Amino acid sequence: MIKIVLHHTCKSSYTLYKALRGAPGVEFEMAGVPYFPYLRRYVLSVPAVFKNGELVLLDPVEPDDVIALRDGKTQKELDIDEAVENFVRGIMASQALLATVMLYKSVKPVLDPDLVSVLSRARYHLQERKTPRILERIKEKEGELLSEHWEHLVKLLTFGLVREMYWLGIDVGEVEKSHVKMWILAKATLGRLGLPHPKPAVPNEVADAVYTTLRESGRRYLDKVTEEQSIILGDADFLSLIQAY
Repeated sequence: MIKIVLHHTCKSSYTLYKALRGAPGVEFEMAGVPYFPYLRRYVLSVPAVFKNGELVLLDPVEPDDVIALRDGKTQKELDIDEAVENFVRGIMASQALLATVMLYKSVKPVLDPDLVSVLSRARYHLQERKTPRILERIKEKEGELLSEHWEHLVKLLTFGLVREMYWLGIDVGEVEKSHVKMWILAKATLGRLGLPHPKPAVPNEVADAVYTTLRESGRRYLDKVTEEQSIILGDADFLSLIQAY
């Protein structure tokens, strides 16, 4: 049995649900409250796809990925560099992981073998024996990966900030650089867990880049978020999955 965990604010969740609604052997669960059980199961982005209770995929997920998983047709020889690129795409698709990487300007805080096996798709392709090699390659290429994708990482993080500004009714012009720093620090941590040491701080390079992108593109991002959320929140069928608490 395939179970897909969704979130009621997530465009990727919405798109996958609309594509697979009614598919045999596929069921959906809207992440609800309490939410700590989802953290325990490594639901660090959505949609999150489980097969027989085991986490196999995190966003990005295509409908064909799910059908192949359901039908047991995912095994293939996974190239290590392809796995690394899958890992990077997984970081980009998760605001929690992305914020952590940007806070530390490093992927090291997210290099847990179980998480890497999912993000790299080693587990999906039944190639988990390659996870140690994938981990080593990520460590070897860390500087190159961050440099190559830096601009896109900044834009994605800024878009996530704008989405939360939309929910809270905060205008782009109201945000100062100090607010950006506070948001990144809060977004990347859980209580004291994840706070950099010895004194918690956000790299100026990261805060400056996000603030500049917000000033340059924030209103355009806000228009996109408004359109995205209006479509999702106007779909009664999708929202009917929300669990009461």
